[in-house]
Order: sequence, then C-alpha cells, then structure tokens
Amino acid sequence: MRPLHGGAAILVAAAFFATGCKHHDTPSASTNYPPPYGAPPGSYAPPGSYAPPGSYAPPGGNVPPGGYPPSGYPTTPTPTPQTPSAPAGPAPAPAPPPVLPTANDPINAADIGWLRNEAGAVIEQLIVALPPASRARVENIPFVADPTVGMVNAFAACDDQGQPLMAISDGLLEVEAYIAQLKATDEVFGTAKVDGYIRLLAQNQRPDQPIVRPPPGLVDASQHVDPRKLTRQRQLLDEQIAFVLGHELAHHHLGHTGCANGSGSQGVSPADLGRVLSRTLPMFNQPNEIAADQAGVQNLLTAGARQAPYRWTEGGAVITLNFFAALDQLTPASIVFAFENTHPHPLVRLPIVQATASAWRLTGGATFPFPF
Repeated sequence: MRPLHGGAAILVAAAFFATGCKHHDTPSASTNYPPPYGAPPGSYAPPGSYAPPGSYAPPGGNVPPGGYPPSGYPTTPTPTPQTPSAPAGPAPAPAPPPVLPTANDPINAADIGWLRNEAGAVIEQLIVALPPASRARVENIPFVADPTVGMVNAFAACDDQGQPLMAISDGLLEVEAYIAQLKATDEVFGTAKVDGYIRLLAQNQRPDQPIVRPPPGLVDASQHVDPRKLTRQRQLLDEQIAFVLGHELAHHHLGHTGCANGSGSQGVSPADLGRVLSRTLPMFNQPNEIAADQAGVQNLLTAGARQAPYRWTEGGAVITLNFFAALDQLTPASIVFAFENTHPHPLVRLPIVQATASAWRLTGGATFPFPF
C-alpha cells in the first residue's frame, strides 16, 4: 500500500485510484501459548453484566438471585417490611459473592504469548464465517507471528515457493492491547487515556525499538483491574484484531495475492519471515485495498453475529483507524509505523468501514462485491 501519512491527508480523494500499496499479513502461533483467557473465544460478558474473572455470562446475562445494582456489584437485599400480625415471608436470597478484581489480566500485561494465541483464535472464527468458496481458498494458509522489534504491521504474502502465508507482528498486537486497555478505561470511567498514550508514543517511540508501554501511573490502579474494564477491553481487542486480520485475509480470498489456492504452504520460520516478505511482498492498488476493507468488515460482522452474548462490531476498526490517524498527525515521518506506510491513510479507510457496516445491517447481513 502506498504511504499516505503525515501531510498526505490531501491525497485522500485520489487514493481510491492510486496504485502501489504493498501488503501484509497475520500470525499463527507455532509455540505452546498460555491457555485461552477464561473461556472459549466468543463467550464474553455483555456490558452491564459481569461475572467473576474466568466466568462469562451466558446469553441473557449472568444475574444472580437478588440481582445486581446498576454498578454491577451486589448489595445486601432489603427485606420486605412486615406488619406485626402478618406471618413472616420466606427468607431473602443470600447476596451473591462480590466480583473481585483480576491483577494478572493478560491484556493488561500485554502477554505476547497470549496475544498470539488470541489472534490465532480470531482468524479461525473469521475463516469459518466466510462463504464456502472463499473459505476453501484460505483455510490452510499458515499464520505466522513476526517478532521483529518495533515492527507494527500485518501481512498477506506469498512465500519462496509461491504459496500463501499470513503474518501479524508482535508490535501490532502490543499496540492493539494498549489501545484496548485505555479505550475500555475511557468508556467505563469517562477518562481520556487513549489521547495521552498517543502523545506519549509520538514523543518517545523510536525506529526499530520496543513499543513504548503506557506508564504504570497513566491509569489508576483500581481502575486498571476493574472487572467492567477487563470485560470491555477483551471485546475491543478481539474486534481490532478481527478488523486487521479480516482485511489481510481478504487479499488472499479475493485473489489479490495470486497464491491462495487452498493448498496452504510449508510455512516459514519467524527468522525467515523478513527475507520472504522483502522478496515476495506483492504490490497492491488502492481499489484492491478498499475491496479488502469492505470484504474484511463484512467477514468480521458475519463472524461476530455468531458470538454470544456480545457480538463483534466495526467499533474495533474505528478505534484502530482513529488511533493511527491521530498518531499520524503527531509522529515524525521517520518513525511512522509500517501499518501506516503500507496501507491507505486511516481517514480514507474510515468512511469505507462505516458505510460497509451500515450496508451489512440494512441488507440483513448480506455480503456484496466491491462495486468498481
């Protein structure tokens, strides 16, 4: 994809027909990672209905006897007033146990092994939700984690043998984890932590260096482990990953790479990934980029509709694109992340994402081809 960062926002109108965008992919966990976070992907507690850490509410909510107050935490039931002559009623139900904070949440810790495992679970759900013909083209594609320090990107490419592969960098998974943490904090507590992290990143990130972490004091310690925030950040993280991987997966099943034929590949090791990408990373034009965004959003919404009780939305895509658009305004061109350099500008992509999601809902979840 053609770089469109910094002052390149003026190229938005022309971006639909420009050529020369490169492509990237996503990861596949090849090592043993920690077990899934609490419960199988797709079973999350909806906002406003929270269960103890590791236990997610079933469809309809996980409301204990006596109910939860608006805050989501239990209180002692108030007994029904009785007149002296009336017989005593049944004893009130005991209050449910309190929901306790979780200090070792893997998203809070940006646990890279867990994040790789989660990305692998997300891409499996995306593939299953594709139409049969598209699914057959991509279901055997290897998914590789790119450990390159400071790399923030995802790829759809072909290996040395001309076979397809997907990759996502550890750096992008870390960034998405930090965005999910801070956006969930902002939503639950009415703060503006994402804006603070964008400024911190713009001022302190350097090329080929580890991703700058939010400092411990950026979020109040009690808010950081609040169960409402932990539940919401898991939802946001999966939506962000689904958007990124849905876009890259679309480049394969739409035929943009030319190597996705359902046969898979032998795969490459992380050590070989940079060499393979530098030699075989395909060139894409802007219409293909837009088509991949459109197909990727349809894919994530279709996969999300199968989740219960929380369903993925395009919200993760909007958060990701707004984050990189804001960072683009503050970051020197020399340290702009590859995600920005190799995809159309976020402000070009944002209306495509939103329009596609609206059309998907208006048509009852129907998918439709790129119109150009």
